[in-house]
Amino acid sequence: MIQAQGRGGRGGPPPTAKAIAPIDLTGYWTAVVTEDWHVRMLTAPKGDFGSGAAGTIENPGVGFIGAGPNPSAQGNIPYKAAAAQAAMQWDPARDEAEGNSCKAYGAPGIMRLPTHLHVTWQDENTLKVEADYGTQTRLFHFGPPPDAGRLDSGNATFVPPQAQKVEPPAGVEPSWQGYSSASWTIMGGSGHFERGGSVKVVTTRLKPGYYWKNGMPYTGNAVLTEYFRVMELPDRSQWIRFTQIVDDPDYLTQPWIVNYAFRRLPDGSKWNPTPCSVK
Repeated sequence: MIQAQGRGGRGGPPPTAKAIAPIDLTGYWTAVVTEDWHVRMLTAPKGDFGSGAAGTIENPGVGFIGAGPNPSAQGNIPYKAAAAQAAMQWDPARDEAEGNSCKAYGAPGIMRLPTHLHVTWQDENTLKVEADYGTQTRLFHFGPPPDAGRLDSGNATFVPPQAQKVEPPAGVEPSWQGYSSASWTIMGGSGHFERGGSVKVVTTRLKPGYYWKNGMPYTGNAVLTEYFRVMELPDRSQWIRFTQIVDDPDYLTQPWIVNYAFRRLPDGSKWNPTPCSVK
């Protein structure tokens, strides 16, 4: 496995992210909701941390889920007590009155919603991901590819290439979609091995928002890491296998990881932009 291939020929410009893409993410995709259905397809009630509303489901020998000093205990989200208590203060009417109807449509939330995606190249090094649910747009900024790896002759070891980290430009203000830096991981492409890979996306500069529409919060210090892989099934359908990891030292006791899927659509006939809604 190697990172994106090395730079262009001697003295030439480095290849663009579009030119070296190991997978094709462009086109239309639809979210396939097969897990966390009631919090992704519906607006779950306040205090539902993924295991039912607070105090309504009993775990035999333990007690009611959603009760106690940390109401998220035994739920899906590894919240600290302060975060779980903040979730219990969710007030959709207040969010709407304050112009925050898109709090569940930020980068950590939009990929969980029942949305369609439209992926295109905005330019040679920027992948644009549009979501019709909430009419949101994410931009994945690719930096230059890494230099070729080198052989350390002193101890006969190979030092693999390292992707350069893309930092947000100075003055970038926090937003729902934040600033996303992307890099390819490329595998195969020689001998009998088919070329493939994935894209890694790291997003920072986020405005505080919600994972789910029932007010499960993340803070502005959250760091979102995502991996997109494309696979083809025997029926020739194409899928994105999507992994999302959130690190939020203010609210989470550990990184929170989910795996979801998107299926490729033949065209944009199902594309239906809708505004953000708190309901």
